[in-house]
Amino acid sequence: MNIKEEINKPINWIAVLRIVVGLMFLTTWLSNVTKGLYTPNGLLDFFTNNFPQSENPLTWYALFINNVILPIRNIFAPFQLVMEFVLGLALLTGTFTRLFSLAGIFFLLNTFLATFSHDWPWAYLLPISILGVVWIMKAGRVWGVDRWLVQKFGDKGIKSWFW
Repeated sequence: MNIKEEINKPINWIAVLRIVVGLMFLTTWLSNVTKGLYTPNGLLDFFTNNFPQSENPLTWYALFINNVILPIRNIFAPFQLVMEFVLGLALLTGTFTRLFSLAGIFFLLNTFLATFSHDWPWAYLLPISILGVVWIMKAGRVWGVDRWLVQKFGDKGIKSWFW
């Protein structure tokens, strides 16, 4: 197959979008690390000063943040530090892409709800849409580790939910 035929394959462009979203997570992660947001106090500051839950019109979600997440911020902040990095790296490398596409959708949806009416909604809805397409199209099988996983282990049954 020549380069022109390769470039014209839609799945290749979806793989590019997967890589871009992975880079988005990793660059955001690095920015958040330098700002100290992955510490218990940083998380508290994020939800009380940057995006105050007292102003969140979704009171049910503000209650969740205030009564569930913030009381366990000593556990949640380091968990988020690790998971956001792993999520970005998995999407960048095309590793367990279907699993991490769903994880990314879950993460972005929760961030959207936590920042509701304080942030531009399309900053979350666009990457959520891209990750939905990445999941449907199994975009880790192009330029990703998932291609090797399919060749080595197949994609029947439960395995197809991971790669």
